[in-house]
Amino acid sequence: MSSKSTLWPNTIHFNETYMNYRIQWNGWPQICAVLPWIYILPSFHVICKIFSVYLSANWTRPEPGLNQHVFLVISLSQLTVFIFFLFDWFMVRLPSTGLFTSWCASIEPNHFLKFIFMMAYYTNYCAMIFPFLMPVVRLVVVSFPRNHFK
Repeated sequence: MSSKSTLWPNTIHFNETYMNYRIQWNGWPQICAVLPWIYILPSFHVICKIFSVYLSANWTRPEPGLNQHVFLVISLSQLTVFIFFLFDWFMVRLPSTGLFTSWCASIEPNHFLKFIFMMAYYTNYCAMIFPFLMPVVRLVVVSFPRNHFK
């Protein structure tokens, strides 16, 4: 055992068992970590297309059925759901694969994992606020149809 292991007892830090861990690439956790990317990458492509339409649209010319604010809320909702997926994947799926087990055991405790957890919870709350915000924006558009461009 290393002399550093006495600084953090009962943790994986500087524990030789965890430092010598070798990943098995054919396990169920590895399949569960890779499988979501099959549908997330095409979804991200669609999100990029939505943002390109939003950025290239002429919002100064009013068109029936087209509202800049509703479109923005839908676009931001899709983006926050993707970012939430990314941080949730880092928080849940990636550690279960064992890919970084030996690396995490060989470093001192730091704030990197805390940042991942904090961002996963923050983006989760951001993704949950948009289903509330969408009806509010639509209500404003319907309630004040003459001056909603203001």
